[in-house]
Amino acid sequence: MGATVGVVIGIYSDEARKAIEWMWVNMTAASFTVPLLAVILCAATWQVRGMVERRRQGNRSILSQSFDIHMDDFEDDLPDDEAVIGRELHYLERATGSRTLALLLPGLGLDANDFRPYMNIAREHTAALTLFGFNTDEARDERYRPVGLTTHVELVNGALNSLRRKYPQKKMVLVGFSLGADMIIRLSEFWQAHPTRDPHVSAILLLDPNINHSSMVVSGAFATMNPSDPLAELKEVARIPQNLTEFRNMSEYLHKISKKNLAHIQRHAEDWWDYWEGDGRYDLFFQRIGRLHAMNPKIKILFSVHYDHHFNEIYARARRQNMGQVFGLCRDDHFELLNDRLLADEVAKVQAGSHLTTLVRG
Repeated sequence: MGATVGVVIGIYSDEARKAIEWMWVNMTAASFTVPLLAVILCAATWQVRGMVERRRQGNRSILSQSFDIHMDDFEDDLPDDEAVIGRELHYLERATGSRTLALLLPGLGLDANDFRPYMNIAREHTAALTLFGFNTDEARDERYRPVGLTTHVELVNGALNSLRRKYPQKKMVLVGFSLGADMIIRLSEFWQAHPTRDPHVSAILLLDPNINHSSMVVSGAFATMNPSDPLAELKEVARIPQNLTEFRNMSEYLHKISKKNLAHIQRHAEDWWDYWEGDGRYDLFFQRIGRLHAMNPKIKILFSVHYDHHFNEIYARARRQNMGQVFGLCRDDHFELLNDRLLADEVAKVQAGSHLTTLVRG
C-alpha cells in the first residue's frame, strides 16, 4: 500500500500536494473552530444554569419578616404593664412549592435563626418565629419590656393564625424545641378554651419538652437569676454541663443569649417554672399530652439522651394510656436536636405518621 501511494503521488504530485494542502488548511481551521464553539457553548450553558439557579434561590431564600401586633390578636384584656400593641413580632420564612407549612418555635432565649440550617435544606415551606422581646435588635429597646406567659401564648397564636390566613391551603406542622415544645402544649390549652382561635394544625413535633422540674435544669437556673448581674449568672449556668459535648453546646447557647435582654429570659423561665410540677411527678405532663393527643393524634415527642433515666417510666405510663407510639428517645444531646438533617427526618416522619412504629432513634 505504501508503494502504491508513493507511485500515485509521484505521478500526480501537483494534485496530491494541493489535496494535502487543502486537508491541512481545513483541519487547522477546524482544530481552532471546534474548541472555540465548545467554549462558547459551555459558557452559554453555564450562564443559563446560573440564571436559573439564582432565580430558584431567590424564590427559596430565607427572608426576614414581621407581624404587626394588633388588639384583635388577643382574646382577653392585656395587663396594664404589658405594652405590646403597635410593636412587631419577627419571624423568618422560606417559601417553597410544598403543600406543607412547618412552623418552628425556639427554646428559651433563642430565636428564629437557630432553625436556619434546617430551613436551608427543608422541602417544606418553613417559618420560624422569634418570641416577643427575644429578637437581638430589641435587646436594648425600652418598648419591648418582658411580658407574661399568657401574653406570649396569644402573640404566638396570633402569628399562627396570620400565617393560616396567608396560606389557607397548606397543611400546618408545628415544631417546638425545648420551651418551644412547651409553648405548643400551652397553645393546645388555649385552643380548647377558644376553639375559634385554633389554626387547625395537621401534625405536631415536640423536641425535648419539659416533664417536671427535674428536666428544667437550665430554665430553672434562669428562673431565679438576677438579670442585673448577667456575667455572674451566666458563669453559674456554664457549670451545668457534665461532659465536653454538653459544654460545647452550652457555650454556644450562652454566647447567643448573652446578646439578649436577660430580664426577658428570667421572666419567661420563671413563668414556665410555675407551669410545671415538682421533681418525680408526671401527672400534669400526661394530662396535658393526653389532651394534645386527643386533639391531634398525629403527634411525635422526641427526647434527647438527657431523658434516658426518665424514659422507661414515661413510656410505661404512656402505653397504659395508649400513647406509647407517640414517644421516642435518641442518643443526641439536647441542643443537637436542632441538627438540620435530624429535623428534616423527623418532620417528614411526623407528617407521614411513620414515627408510630419507631421508639428509638440511632
